[in-house]
Parts: sequence; C-alpha cells; structure tokens
Amino acid sequence: MLQPVFIEKLKRPKGRGLWGAYETATDTWGRWLFTPRGSLYQGGTGADAIYCNVGSPTGPGIPVIHLVRPEAWWIATFGEPGEAEWSITFDVCTPPTFADDCWSYVDLELDVLFAPSTGEIRVDDVDEFKAACLAGCISAEEAESARSAVNQIRTLVDPACGFLEAGLTRLAEGHALGLRPVRHLAQSARS
Repeated sequence: MLQPVFIEKLKRPKGRGLWGAYETATDTWGRWLFTPRGSLYQGGTGADAIYCNVGSPTGPGIPVIHLVRPEAWWIATFGEPGEAEWSITFDVCTPPTFADDCWSYVDLELDVLFAPSTGEIRVDDVDEFKAACLAGCISAEEAESARSAVNQIRTLVDPACGFLEAGLTRLAEGHALGLRPVRHLAQSARS
C-alpha cells in the first residue's frame, strides 16, 4: 500500500504551501507524485494557515500529477485536461530536496503555464520575480537558473519531445490506482 509523501513550497521571505501526494512511478523523466481529487492544501503557517483542496480554492479540487526532478529548477504539474485553463504548469524553483517524507523547494516566483489544446505558453509573475530579485529574496545565481529553466521548459512542451505524453500517461495511471485523497497533513514533520 502506498503511503503519502508531502510537497512543501516555500516562499521568501516567508510563506509556505503544503500538500500530499503518492509516488506512483520513477522513470527517465523523474519521480511522479499523484495527488487525488479532494486532497487538502495548506497555505501559510501557524495561526495564519488556510486550507482548501488541491487545485481549487473551492469545490473538490482536481487530481494532478507532479513531476519532480532533483536536479531541475522547476516542478511540473499536470492537471486533468478540461478541468483547468492551463492543464500543465511549472513552478520555477530551487532544485527540490527530499527529507522526512517531504519534497521541499523554494518558489522563485516565475510560473510557466501551458495549454496543450492551443499550444499557448505563458510566463506568469514576471513582476513578482523582478521585485524578489531587487529585494534580495532571489540571488543573482538563482535568477539566472530561473531564466534558464523557462527556456528549458519551452523545449519540454514541444510535442515531439514526449514529455506531454509521459505526463498524461502518468496522470491516467495515478487515477487507475484508486488512491484516497490526502487529507491529513499533520503527519508531515514540517507541519
């Protein structure tokens, strides 16, 4: 029986998101972490924490599969086509690390959104990225790695690359496992 792991998104100078997932596969792309519909997301910390379902501030949320590559400056998330305008998103971030059943990364503000149905790519939060760089929350080396990650992502979403097909296949495989939503986040050492 699969046990959940956790994903922790850290924001500088403060802030955090935490949610659960199941590691369902490892392949040449990286580690695939499936989050079933109805899984809980916690944003903020302590008394300021808010909760909603993964992928949606209201309703039951959406099932997603994350691709984590420990050497990459991004984490990819594939959502169910048709359930979100941008069914594939990338958090540009520091390379994720794993400890105490938790994948953790620092958000570097840039988000890359991709709509496979139209082929549209959008880079979001550029102003927030620039402000974080000016404030010293993102180092010059991190900023350069973030810009390089955006270029790498543009290559990954080319249909000829096989990345999109791999993600949608892994999402379908995650669904087929019939896993329960991850609703208990207190078991994470980072909560």
